[in-house]
This record gives sequence, structure tokens and C-alpha cells, in this order.
Amino acid sequence: MKTIYYLLLLVPVLGYNQSNWKLAKNQRDIEIWVRDYKDSPYKEYKATTIIKTSLESVVQELLEAPEYMQNCKEGISHLVKVNDAQEYIFYVRNEFPWPIKNRDVVSKLNVQKISDNKVKLFINAVPNEIPELEKTLRIQELSGYWLLEQEGGTVKITQQLYINPEGTLPPFVTNSLLVTGPFRTFTSLKHTLENVNS
Repeated sequence: MKTIYYLLLLVPVLGYNQSNWKLAKNQRDIEIWVRDYKDSPYKEYKATTIIKTSLESVVQELLEAPEYMQNCKEGISHLVKVNDAQEYIFYVRNEFPWPIKNRDVVSKLNVQKISDNKVKLFINAVPNEIPELEKTLRIQELSGYWLLEQEGGTVKITQQLYINPEGTLPPFVTNSLLVTGPFRTFTSLKHTLENVNS
């Protein structure tokens, strides 16, 4: 995951209700949906696309990241460790202009093979896995998943995610990023995987 697909981890999301998804963007074969999330002022999103690639290539791309180090590059997902349960721990830090505080998030990806043609990667916040940094807000609430479904020579990719950005960021600011962040992420993922397999 070079320019990685956790950039959107610092973007809030919407909804728990299994219905009420609203299509916010449909472009370049990428759909972004949003909805309210329980009693949170922030929303969650669901992004989907179909890529000509293999299931294995998508999993590898999602789990590949540079090793975590102190002062790691901003905006890039870094692999902290893989624990005994084969859970992948990632770290991302995003810097914001003053007076907004920088944010970071530590997340755990648990990979489950549902069938030969379907893999699900569950995403959850694990804020205590590494020490907090000064002048940086650590995200405490994050949950969602990647769902990868092989269909012949293509893979349908779905990501659903909710994040509480912490602090005093107005919900209208963070919710406005729910479309642009995932769309950028899926565009990059699509470009990378289609070029690898072309």
C-alpha cells in the first residue's frame, strides 16, 4: 500500500441503519454512498468499484506498506506489526493547518477468507497499540471492512467505514470529505491494480 488506502481513515463516515444509503458520487465506475451513523453527528460511507485483477493482487496491495518508524511520512499507512493471530496493525498520521490539531490512527486489519472467491478484511481502531504523540489527537473510534469478491477476471471491491475524528472539528467539515477521500483512494487503487495487470 504505497500511497495508501487508509488516508480516508481520518475522514468521518455515516450510518448503521442497513438502509437509507444515499448515492453521493458515481464516476469512473466508482460509487460512493453515505448515510447517518447511529446517534453520531458524523456519517459513514460505502465505496464500491470493479477492477480487472485477481483476488490475491487486491489483498496483497491492501496489506503492503512500509514499516512503521518514528517520524514516519505523513499521510501514508505504515505497517506496525503482524501479530500472532495474523492481524495487521497499521499507523497513519495526517497533518492539518493551524488551528486544527493533527490526527493519527492505529488500526487493526483482520483477514478472513469467506470462500475461494470472497475475502473480508475487518478494520477496527486499536489506539493503545503504540504510544500517543504530542500535539496529535489519536482516533479512538473507527470500524468497517473491505469486502473483495472475485467475479471471473474481475474483483468487486467494497469498503465501508465509520470514523469519529475526535476534537472539535465541525461535522459539516468532516462529512464533506466523505466523498472526496474515498474517491481519491479508489481511483488510486484502481490505477495501481489495473497497471500491474495490464
